[in-house]
Amino acid sequence: MTSNEIERSIKTLTRFNLVVKRFSLSLDGVQENSPVLEFGRESYPGFEAHLFTAADASLWHPELTEASDVVLSDLGDESKRGESWNRLLSNTLTIMDALSFYRQGLKHGIIPSSQWIYHEFQWFRENWDASVHESSISDDFLYSVDESIRPHIKELNDHGFLTTQSCSGLPIDHPDREPYLPYVMFDERAYPRASAHLFTLADMTGWIPSYGPHNFDVELRLQNAEHAERGWDRLISGARHLTSLLVDYRLRFKTDSYGYAKDSP
Repeated sequence: MTSNEIERSIKTLTRFNLVVKRFSLSLDGVQENSPVLEFGRESYPGFEAHLFTAADASLWHPELTEASDVVLSDLGDESKRGESWNRLLSNTLTIMDALSFYRQGLKHGIIPSSQWIYHEFQWFRENWDASVHESSISDDFLYSVDESIRPHIKELNDHGFLTTQSCSGLPIDHPDREPYLPYVMFDERAYPRASAHLFTLADMTGWIPSYGPHNFDVELRLQNAEHAERGWDRLISGARHLTSLLVDYRLRFKTDSYGYAKDSP
């Protein structure tokens, strides 16, 4: 991509209600600074998790400023900056397109009650410093899962989104009582920054994300069980899509059969 093409692509991001505060292309080899793209906190509610996810998918470095703006920086090979810009902008546009229903909800005044950014500065985020967890999925684990969603839960775990609890929300799985509303809880320490990706996954697929009652782990739920089957199918489709974008990011971490262990050297 040329400088003009990159600048035009950056400007198209504003149609998604993203406020671009500044950018530095750093393509000519003269500028010492790394490429930077900064978004203002005035952007739409919940945008932070989405941009962190786009940055991770593109192998850019995301960070929150003290003013709660989001800064994305390319710390990679100087000789590949044009390719890196193309990757970032392509992944960002892909994720923005997948969030069309989420943005429609915002236009109708449906503001998320729990946003990823507001948990970042709380003391319990120190749990991220703990070692990441390996998957515990097994036949015994799946046996305890509602039968209707066992394939869904297995696939979520296979895609690296490690689950801990769930309820299908379907009466067929709970003939003796009223089922809970559909929900699934994820282990946010499955790999670094999984929480941002899970919030993005929820917003892409029409689920409602929040942190668990103990203030870590991420819970996704549906507002009602009327269309639970379609909701579970959407969640799996979104997980497949997001996993395909995050392949290179996850390869930065040593893997076992399902989960993620330590940073690669």
